Amino acid sequence: MAGDGDRDVIEPERAPTLPATTPEEAPAGGKSADDILAAIFAPIPEASPLEQLEQTIRHPKKLIYIAMSNRNFYWRMQVSKLVLDEGYVPLNPFMLFDYYLLHTVPKQLVREAINNLLARCDEVWVFGTMSLGVKVQVGIAKRLKKPLRFYDITDLPEQVYRISEKLAQEEGRD
Repeated sequence: MAGDGDRDVIEPERAPTLPATTPEEAPAGGKSADDILAAIFAPIPEASPLEQLEQTIRHPKKLIYIAMSNRNFYWRMQVSKLVLDEGYVPLNPFMLFDYYLLHTVPKQLVREAINNLLARCDEVWVFGTMSLGVKVQVGIAKRLKKPLRFYDITDLPEQVYRISEKLAQEEGRD
């Protein structure tokens, strides 16, 4: 400002001049603003089926078996979404077999299929209170030396908490 002697103010007529460039010409230092903006907002090409297959083969995701009581069956989609959001592939029996295929096949046949899936998974994650069936699944996972995680889902859909196995086995948590 004029009259303010303590500041070094460069008046516009004395400001250093920049090398003149046309809009099509990039400044001497590299890319132009238009180039940078074009790179930021360029559409990301979707991977071809072959590229998707290659990515899957090179970097397979862990399969996570979801163990949960049928009392919590209505949270099946939220729990599967949580596993997907963590970067894993969920195998949720309630999403595959509904509720014992609506009782159109013998329960034992569905249980055998479920246990087969559990054996093929990389990890077992337990959500909510452990019913007798979930306790059996945890026992199978332990015998197969599968890593286990336990989650409290009492605050779904807002929050899911990772908890200890001991806390998961307490009755009346849901």
